[in-house]
Amino acid sequence: MPENKLELANCAQDFLCYLEEERRYSPLTVKAYRRDLQEFARFVAEYDPRQTQQLECIDRQTIRHFLGFLRERGLGARSVARALATLKSFFKYLNRAEVIPANPAAAILTPRTPRPLPEFLAEDQALRLMDLPSEESLIGLRDRAILETFYATGIRLAELTALAVGDVSFTRRTIRVLGKGNKERVVVIGQPAGQALGRYLEARRHNGEQIDDGSPLFCGRGGKSIAQRTVQLRVKGYMQQVAEARHLSPHLLRHTMATHLLDRGADLMAVKDLLGHASLSSTQIYTHVKMDQMKKLYRQAHPHATSQKG
Repeated sequence: MPENKLELANCAQDFLCYLEEERRYSPLTVKAYRRDLQEFARFVAEYDPRQTQQLECIDRQTIRHFLGFLRERGLGARSVARALATLKSFFKYLNRAEVIPANPAAAILTPRTPRPLPEFLAEDQALRLMDLPSEESLIGLRDRAILETFYATGIRLAELTALAVGDVSFTRRTIRVLGKGNKERVVVIGQPAGQALGRYLEARRHNGEQIDDGSPLFCGRGGKSIAQRTVQLRVKGYMQQVAEARHLSPHLLRHTMATHLLDRGADLMAVKDLLGHASLSSTQIYTHVKMDQMKKLYRQAHPHATSQKG
C-alpha cells in the first residue's frame, strides 16, 4: 500500500474495495462495514487527531474507548459486537498489508450477545407460498421459479441474483453458486424447482429471447439480472399472504429450508455445506429451533411438564 494512502479514511476505502472486489462481499455487507468505519474515523478525529494520520498509534485503548462511546450512545451489545468485528477485520487487513505492525483489536473480547432463534415458515405455509404466483404470465413464472429456488436451495439473495443460466444443471438437478468470500459450492434442487425453472426459461425462449449459458437466470427490466430490491419486494408480497413473521424476506426461506431439512432428519454437516456456512456454529442454531419446538410440545402435552398446586 503506497505511503500517500496511509490516512485512516484512504485505508478504509482500500479495505472496502478489497471486500467488494476480491472477497465478493454483498453490497449490504460492504455498506455495514463502511458505516462502522466512518463512525470510527469520526471518533478518532476527536479522540486523537494524530491517529488519523499515524495508524500505528491506534492501540487497544483507542478501540476500547470507541466501544465505550458506542455503548454511551445507547447501542446494544449486538451493534457494538458488529462494530468490533469490523475493526478486527480492518486492522487484520492493514497488518497483512504491513501498514501497521500488529492488529490492536485482535485481543479485545467480543461482547456476548444472545442469538435470536430464526423465524421460519411451517411446511403447509411454504407449500401454499409456492402456489401463489400465477403461471399465466412471464413474471408469474419467474416469481414461482425464484420462490422454488430459494426454498429448494436456501441460497442467499445476492447469490440468487448473480446466477446465470449455465449455473443450472437440469440433468444433475444442481446449481453452481458463488457465495461469500468468492467460494463456489454446488446445491441440489428437487423436481418442483427444476420444473419451475424449466417452464420459466422455456417461456423466455418462446418470447423470442436468445438465451445462452451466460444469460442471467432471473431477468428484470431490459433483460438484465433482476435487482435484489425487486426480489425482496416480490417475495415479501407473496409471503404476506401466508405468514405474519416479523421479517418477511428471502432470508426467511433460507431459514425455512434449513429447518425443514433438519426436522426430516438431514445431517447437520450436509445442511452446513448446502447453506455455505463457514463454521458449524452458524448451522447449529437451527437445532436450537427444533429443541425450542420440542420443549413447547412437551409443556403442552406432558402431564408433569408444569408444576400443579392443589
